Amino acid sequence: MNGTTLKYRGVIEGFYGPMWAHEERLHLIRHLRGWNMNLYIYAPRDDPYHRFLWDKPYPADEMQRFVELAGAAREEGVQFSYAISPGNTFEPGNSAHRDALVGKLKTFADLGCTLFPILYDDLEAGFEPDSTTGEQQAERQAKLMNGLQESLHRICPSATVLFAPTQYMTADKSRYLCRLHQRLDQRIQTLVTGVDAGTDTVCPRFISDQGAERYFQNFGRRPFFWDNFNVRDNSVNTLHWSPYSGRGANLDTICSGIVLNPQNIYLLNLPVFGCMGDYLADPRRYNPQTSMARHVEHLMGPDAAPLGMTLSRWFTAEWFAAPGDGMLSSEANLPAIAGGKVTGPQRKELFAAIRAVLEPLCDFKARFIRSPMPPRVAATLVAYANLLTEYAQAMVEFCDAPDTDAARLLERVDRPETECFRLPFSLIKYARRLVNAI
Repeated sequence: MNGTTLKYRGVIEGFYGPMWAHEERLHLIRHLRGWNMNLYIYAPRDDPYHRFLWDKPYPADEMQRFVELAGAAREEGVQFSYAISPGNTFEPGNSAHRDALVGKLKTFADLGCTLFPILYDDLEAGFEPDSTTGEQQAERQAKLMNGLQESLHRICPSATVLFAPTQYMTADKSRYLCRLHQRLDQRIQTLVTGVDAGTDTVCPRFISDQGAERYFQNFGRRPFFWDNFNVRDNSVNTLHWSPYSGRGANLDTICSGIVLNPQNIYLLNLPVFGCMGDYLADPRRYNPQTSMARHVEHLMGPDAAPLGMTLSRWFTAEWFAAPGDGMLSSEANLPAIAGGKVTGPQRKELFAAIRAVLEPLCDFKARFIRSPMPPRVAATLVAYANLLTEYAQAMVEFCDAPDTDAARLLERVDRPETECFRLPFSLIKYARRLVNAI
């Protein structure tokens, strides 16, 4: 069982694009405790009633699903939380807007919700945080959040507002963030995606203890992390199967919460949920690769688990990878291509090295479809097994006839981002570089 002091630990369904099914949310809620988690936040960005129709009530059939989710959470002893994103159209001086917002949240308080995320990220009309306008926005937002905290506290004495600021990806001071934290009620929690330099701050490959501590020192409030570990808005339906990693060993003592915003295909998240649960249980002794192997075997079964770990190696959350950080991009499995043109013996050596890596994968799909595993798991993963096989075959065939098959190689691997299922970016870029190098 979990021994962490971290108050909030869980999953936020906060991605753009296709939403999870009701049955998938129920499955998540019923397994949270097994993953050392205690919180599910409903926040699909393309649910119109969550965002652009924030002031409209849900249809009766949708509300009944929320009733079921809240009931399942009570049975499991975990928290169900409903998030709302009114910032694009909410008018702070409009009493009808304030009443509508409080009324909608009261509906969920009546279901037992006590944590109320209010999301002011990704607004259509932005502003410069380090400006007078930024300070003015901070004043307005803090006044609204403080009023909501008071209103919700009257409805539910244990209510807590969890606020996502418009500037949500830094521990650095700005006029907006400084004024916001000065004005916000100390009971209010604040969401942040990243706190470190040297990495993407929206989808960071690492969240350090030092960065989290700096957030606390700068703003006097413990960070609540919205962790975009294996989600990417422009990579819908891409498999991101790196084990949960790159997070500080002492975040459980520094921050107030961590929620994982995962990828849109629910089933594919299960090993990552398991890895995050192992991290939450003991951040200081957590081993990402050992954890991933265990949870892939739990999902796929012992016969298919080695194939699952191969997929994990080739379909990584690759935007996290950097030299020396222990995380791999998918391209890192392949031999390096030197700058400029590759000719003569160097070309022969490069092609031989590529073949050595990829020829064993040319029959990967055949081995995959003949390996016993749960049918639903096989049906979900077979597209990626096919992509890996096609990539391996295309690259090997190109190495055999590079002077005639360049166009054919790119046709087979360089597919549009909008395609239903897609290779990792780095593998596509590697094929382009290989063609250019010869």
